[in-house]
Amino acid sequence: MTDNHQYETPTAGTLDWDEPLNRNFERIDTDVELRDTDANRSNYVAKAGAKFLATDTGNVYLGDGGSWTQLGTIGSGGGSSGDGSDVTSLILAGYVVALGRNNSAPQSVDPETTATPIQDALDIVNAAGGGEVRLPAGVVEETGPIRPYEETQITGLGVELSKIAITDQNADGILFDRDSGVSRVKLDGFALNGPAGSQPTGVAIHHTNRDTQDLFVGRLVLWGWNNSVYRVDEGVGPFQCRHEQLTIYECDAGDQDGLFEFRSYYGPANWFGTIAAYPSATVSGQNTTVFFSRGGTQTVDYLTMGGSAGVAIDQTWDSLIEFGNVHWEPTSNPTNPPTIIRLLGHGTAVIDTVKHVTGVADYVYELGYDSYSANAPNRKILGPYIKLGSEAGITTNLVNLASPVDPAAPSLYQGSPDDVDVTHSEGATGGFRALGTAGTGF
Repeated sequence: MTDNHQYETPTAGTLDWDEPLNRNFERIDTDVELRDTDANRSNYVAKAGAKFLATDTGNVYLGDGGSWTQLGTIGSGGGSSGDGSDVTSLILAGYVVALGRNNSAPQSVDPETTATPIQDALDIVNAAGGGEVRLPAGVVEETGPIRPYEETQITGLGVELSKIAITDQNADGILFDRDSGVSRVKLDGFALNGPAGSQPTGVAIHHTNRDTQDLFVGRLVLWGWNNSVYRVDEGVGPFQCRHEQLTIYECDAGDQDGLFEFRSYYGPANWFGTIAAYPSATVSGQNTTVFFSRGGTQTVDYLTMGGSAGVAIDQTWDSLIEFGNVHWEPTSNPTNPPTIIRLLGHGTAVIDTVKHVTGVADYVYELGYDSYSANAPNRKILGPYIKLGSEAGITTNLVNLASPVDPAAPSLYQGSPDDVDVTHSEGATGGFRALGTAGTGF
């Protein structure tokens, strides 16, 4: 991969070297700015993210996949003042723009003159009572970490256009560590790239101190982190945080508890729309557990994964989790994981469905005893397993009941009793129910 645009470099000796090069050319066709007269704009395909500069009028357009949308005007050809004082001109010139609530005009930070342009812009808007930091197209380098204040936003032009590159190998990306905690922070429309390389890195988004309330994350891409990409430290409780879409590429958390880690025992009402995780094992040489939860409440509508994804969900302690669709499609696991979903202890867990396309595991579900809290795997609801691909393999059975379940807090499986292996030796309690053909048939 190249540093700034993540173009693919063919592996030495590969026979299909033309395939990554063709993908690079396809991306270059979007990345390189088009320049022609405004009247000739219709001669060019408005690919999503493509940029067109009209050389006669100064109008700047972005493609949306079907048409050109005017973003603004530069120079003397249009409605811009041309003096760099308006937001559009500043963004097009490559500046990080600070829109402070109590400032009468936008202020800008030149990324070429500071190692911390985004933090500098956050400092400006914080001094003005909060506000928004807007990112230009291209890569903005930041030493890291970026520490948001209450009532601040970081907004890019889209994950393929605006990219933040953290340069300090050990620094976190976005760090929530302020003594007062923070509320009402928004992150949207950019890629957050880690230092990558062959050494461990910081964490992409890290909650380390006090509580984060009402965090809103729109669409982010996380790339190049050799660590967890989202971590909540023990004793920290983010709550009412909403995350629309997080996509993860080339991140290796094989030696961590998970790509997503909720280590704290509390933190209610946290929601994720779509998590799409494609980790790698290039640094640790191990599978990456995707979602690890020790406590708090997390709801995930759609969890899809490929790459070196091993265990998809690992629940323990008292965490309360609910997952809609779990889509398991690993392609490069160093080893076969013992299970796709591991549920330990008495925290409530609801899994709607598990779809399996590629990869091999011993079991789909494992229900086990949590030695830390000394609790059996109670209050679990296991949805149906759906095998979608010929390359999907389960070597043993669908459910591994590794601990008896308390019948006063039963766990339920929407499937046949034949799908269940009882691997503990403590005798049946009746606390785990395979529903099979229960109910009335018509």
